[in-house]
Amino acid sequence: MATKKSTPTSTFTYGAGNPKGAPTVAKAPAKKSSGALPKGGGKAATGSKLVQPATKGGGTSSFDKQFAAGMKQIKADKKELQQLLDQYNKGLFGGGENTGGKDEGGKDEGGEDPALAYAKMQDEKARRNAFALLKDVFTQYGLSELASTIETLMKEGYEAEEATLALKTDPRYNKAYITRFKGNELRRAAGLNVLSEAEYLTLEDDYTTTLKSYGLENYFGIDKTTKQSAIADVIGADVSALEFTERVSTAVDRVKMADPATKSAFQQFYGIGETDLVQYFLDPKKALVNLKEKATAAEIGGAAIGQGLPATTTSAEDLARFGISRQQAQAGYATIAEELPTATKLGEIYKQEGITYNQAEAEQATFKGLASAKRKKEQLKAREEAAFQGSSGVAPAGLKTTYLRQSSSAGYF
Repeated sequence: MATKKSTPTSTFTYGAGNPKGAPTVAKAPAKKSSGALPKGGGKAATGSKLVQPATKGGGTSSFDKQFAAGMKQIKADKKELQQLLDQYNKGLFGGGENTGGKDEGGKDEGGEDPALAYAKMQDEKARRNAFALLKDVFTQYGLSELASTIETLMKEGYEAEEATLALKTDPRYNKAYITRFKGNELRRAAGLNVLSEAEYLTLEDDYTTTLKSYGLENYFGIDKTTKQSAIADVIGADVSALEFTERVSTAVDRVKMADPATKSAFQQFYGIGETDLVQYFLDPKKALVNLKEKATAAEIGGAAIGQGLPATTTSAEDLARFGISRQQAQAGYATIAEELPTATKLGEIYKQEGITYNQAEAEQATFKGLASAKRKKEQLKAREEAAFQGSSGVAPAGLKTTYLRQSSSAGYF
């Protein structure tokens, strides 16, 4: 049985003649009526008005069809908009051109996931921040000239950690770093552990602070590169901040700022004048313990010179190793200077008895308490007392009273 064709209905399309993109009417093929009652009412879209043609048998209304077609078009437009957005994102982040079309299999050619594109953007931002921090760190090391190298490594795809390692170890990039931290290379060559950059810089600051406190801020030089190189030699010799301070204070406080006699003794003993003292004491090849001993020897020698007595390196260093201090030396040589002239004269008188007494023996008796030297001193004292008695008419046999009376030093020894 033949069925009748239904009245043609309208669907949404986007016509070129509609300036606002509003839907226009296009004829759609007629469909068979289902015999159901029509849904909705009103008029179907004819031009700008909706008109509802009558349907037979309760079939789908033209309004429903228009709505379904409109929704389909909206989905298509939304998909196209997403493709355009993806194409923009790929162009922004270096993904190349994306036409938003479909491949032969009907799948989208471009269309990167917006979430993925955002994640990539955040990763790139974090990477740039890491390299900015890397530049700042190397600038603090005094290596601002590496900024362009760091930028190159970033463009070549290095991560910040990889770039840091390359700047320290890769022969293509590490020349500036090796020069800056030369002290670590010296330590490595000597079998010592290298310092971290923070430890290295702190040690440099400690050295500089010590020198500045003694008015020697330009001791290592004025030029930054020269100064860093000179400090590197000290760091490479494993001189701690405390030892460095002790070396400088020994040179300045105990020798350079000492009395003229001490400075004279140091120059006499070691051939080092005042202008070379600090350099001499900061020589890493000279052990601090030996330098302190030499300073003490100079102080002992200076104490002797200050009393008008001769000073020798051998005697001064021997007393320094024995533990005699500057104060003890000053007190001891004051006593020796008072006693020695009389003791020497009596030694000359009684040398035929084997009793002699000179400065060396006086030092042994005074500073070390040596028994043999003390005995000689006591023997001379006894002879002096006997000489004094002899000069009063009770002279020992064999001695001329007149000579003793003239040469007696009674009361002085």
